[in-house]
Amino acid sequence: MIKVTKAGEIKELDQKATEIFNIPSLVLMENAAIGVVDFISKLSNEKSVENVLIMCGVGNNGGDGFAVARHLTNRGYNVCVVLIGDTNKLRNDAKINFDIIQKISKTETNLKLFINPSSFNKIKNLFDAPFDLLVDALFGTGLNSEIREPYRSAINWMNEYKAIKISVDVPSGLSSDTGNVLGTSFIADFTLTMGLPKVGLFINDGPKVSGQIEIIDISYPNSLSNSNEIKVNLVEDIDVAERLPQRPYNAHKYSVGKIFAIAGSTGLTGAAKMSCEAALRTGCGGVLLLTTQKLLNVYAKSLKEIMTFPLPENNGDYFVENDFNKIIEKIIWADVLMIGPGLGQNDETLKFLKKLLSNFPDKKKVIDADGLNLLAKILNEKKLSLKNSILTPHLGEFSRLINKSVEEIKENLFEFGKGFSQKFKCILVLKGAPTFVFDTEGNSFINPTGNSGMATVGMGDVLTGMISSLFAQGLKPLDAAIAGVYLHGLAGDIAALKKGKLSLISSDVLNHIPDAIKLIEYQQMEHE
Repeated sequence: MIKVTKAGEIKELDQKATEIFNIPSLVLMENAAIGVVDFISKLSNEKSVENVLIMCGVGNNGGDGFAVARHLTNRGYNVCVVLIGDTNKLRNDAKINFDIIQKISKTETNLKLFINPSSFNKIKNLFDAPFDLLVDALFGTGLNSEIREPYRSAINWMNEYKAIKISVDVPSGLSSDTGNVLGTSFIADFTLTMGLPKVGLFINDGPKVSGQIEIIDISYPNSLSNSNEIKVNLVEDIDVAERLPQRPYNAHKYSVGKIFAIAGSTGLTGAAKMSCEAALRTGCGGVLLLTTQKLLNVYAKSLKEIMTFPLPENNGDYFVENDFNKIIEKIIWADVLMIGPGLGQNDETLKFLKKLLSNFPDKKKVIDADGLNLLAKILNEKKLSLKNSILTPHLGEFSRLINKSVEEIKENLFEFGKGFSQKFKCILVLKGAPTFVFDTEGNSFINPTGNSGMATVGMGDVLTGMISSLFAQGLKPLDAAIAGVYLHGLAGDIAALKKGKLSLISSDVLNHIPDAIKLIEYQQMEHE
């Protein structure tokens, strides 16, 4: 896991590095600059980069930019530094690095320095050819108000300029805490974030403007960069590899996970089918799908490996309260109950679900889709328990669960997510771009896999099946959620490579679940 920070946390890490470990802040800035320059040098091997424009502010982000300029100059690049702002506001490390490049610019022909130029167009043809690379070092993590002039015009000009674009730490104009654009924002191809990534890069507008995110090691001691006090985490492939179920040599079909799927209703049988097939593809030994007699014929035509349990006296379109007593034995049989995909929202089904949850409060459950919409109506009833449960809402479903608008949730996503998981003692998977997992201890986990092609019907049903399968195979609820979400997104990424994002459908992702698992297994072997 990689820790993900807010502005206050990264400031505290800098202070602790200096005060506890005696690492001068100037060293941290130097390490940041070298990391950026190394990245640019590597990029130069792939794309032609000779002329570099660095736009700097007067804070520490600008200080990073000045140090980057010095190293690039020494490596033979043609470098132009533009400082925007009052030079009297330069302080400490930023001032030191500015003074250095101001002196170097007087002796080296390949370093040019401009302070508050009257027109950016004047620097376009400074060298023999236009700039190949533009580095944004105007604002860092401390920005908390809207971008004003002259910075607004500078950022707009930078965005229009045709070059490879790199942001130092965070794109200027993006809140590192909320991921909101503060008036306007630099749009980067690459964001080279210092020490640890910032929350705002992953939420709200962050992914739109950050491009590819790379972490620059600035030499924080491990005890700081892996502190348990930092509650937000970015999941890595090795984290998933370590969580994959290990199947024993003497396994049989009912020793590696049994799922009882309470899903499907008239017109929504596809959701139940997708979730059940995804569960099998993710490794569980058997899936038993609850169905009515009327729907049995629909499933019989398409389901091969999925077992069905038709209710003997229910010929209807959905489940009713009286059906509960007929399935008690199957609930006891199952390792996990998969509840919700295509379940419908009939009042009788609500009574059925309420009875199930009340009578089996400690049973392992994964609840999704209509299961969540029904749950929202009874969530705060006293007898209801979500212990041992994994809930997988998208923002709309979560909005109904907590009675808050989607916009309110986006503004306080971590607070609402953590609050819900801790209040109801369950694992919450909040689906979106990206998807987040929240545990009962106040920790949250950002999933890095997945793509925009997955914004289509049925994707959530596939995810529900995958998480249920891992849960049934013995993973702890948090581990099942983390691994399931990652593998789901990875299967989507593999499918997008083969099908393209625009034409991606849920069955494509389902079909590539084995490829995702094989890839993680292979990477696990490489780590060993």
